[in-house]
Amino acid sequence: MINLELFYSPNACSLVPYLALKEAGAQFDIRPINLAKKEQMSEEYLKINPKHRVPVLVIDGEPLTENVSILLWIDNNFPHADLLPKQSMHRAQAVSFLAWCASSIHPALTPNALPQRFCNLPNTAENVKECAQKLLMEYFSIAENMLNEKAWFFDSFSCADIYFFWCFRRALQFDIDLNDFKNCQVHFQNVLMRTCTQELIGFERKVLEDFNA
Repeated sequence: MINLELFYSPNACSLVPYLALKEAGAQFDIRPINLAKKEQMSEEYLKINPKHRVPVLVIDGEPLTENVSILLWIDNNFPHADLLPKQSMHRAQAVSFLAWCASSIHPALTPNALPQRFCNLPNTAENVKECAQKLLMEYFSIAENMLNEKAWFFDSFSCADIYFFWCFRRALQFDIDLNDFKNCQVHFQNVLMRTCTQELIGFERKVLEDFNA
């Protein structure tokens, strides 16, 4: 049996492999990381991931970082879960979608939380956020058209839906007005109502309570 440990932080993109592992029926241990307390910068954690980020999936003692790589590993090792399409071109398109989430949507979210990372000049934070949100509007418009009233981005629920769910949820957490994206809103609710997602939300709430105790 493979020994799996997921280093995870509430609201962070480590939600993505958490949900994928749950949907796959994998047995894994959770190692909560309190980013607010800079636990990701500890000597112990940096030995696991010098990039000082979450997620990390430790597989039989070997760390694997970056969401796309982790999702591909989960799909390869839990093929029964059908977390990516089987047909060659459809699978490649789904991986392309994951890469788009990781390289475009995800980076446009970060300035909303940490605008000072992108410009440290006085009185620029709101402008940084505004520029990032314009990009998000463009990306969500693309996703809106891709969904075109479908329940999922591909023929069935997949890792693509998980990653986009986190992106859309994170934008909502920043109080960005997403009311124009009706298909994305329906998709968000479709993922939200899944059993694994509801379990995650309960777990996330408990971790946050522990962090704030």
